Amino acid sequence: MRAVLSERPRKHFLLALAIVCAAGCAHDPPRSQQPTSLDPATVRRELQQRYDENNRAFLAKDLNAIMALRTEDFHAVTPDSVVHDRDEMERATRGLLQGIDRWISINFDIDSLGVEGDLAHAMVRQHVIRIASRNDGKVHHVETWVTQRETWRRTTQGWKLYRVDSIHDQRRLIDGQPG
Repeated sequence: MRAVLSERPRKHFLLALAIVCAAGCAHDPPRSQQPTSLDPATVRRELQQRYDENNRAFLAKDLNAIMALRTEDFHAVTPDSVVHDRDEMERATRGLLQGIDRWISINFDIDSLGVEGDLAHAMVRQHVIRIASRNDGKVHHVETWVTQRETWRRTTQGWKLYRVDSIHDQRRLIDGQPG
């Protein structure tokens, strides 16, 4: 048996439903900040947008924007198995930025991506070219390569970098010479 609402109560019901939905949505973050589907293709696109934001922040030497893309418990595990917390990574990033004379290029390529719950594990190849001062106090052409796993956490503010590990295939040229 199907319940039938008369026209007047039905209009009131629909109006009340619309008000409840609008009130409930009013407290949600803007759509651009809401977590989205965990479909791998969608996650890849969203992470690529985050990498683009990260690149712009590095090119602008904007430490605050760089760190805003990281979780509060962000950390990196170096090849020697030492864990470096967010504060250490922020200091290291500040030091890197202070030594940059100018960026030439920053490239991040996602080789593979796995999604597990609210985490996305991206195996990323990174290639960075810059003009930077070195320990000798001189400015040099520096080119680096690295492959590493970057784990991103889905938050209400979008994807944020949570962990870097499995760092390998590191290579550095200083003025065209291994260094």
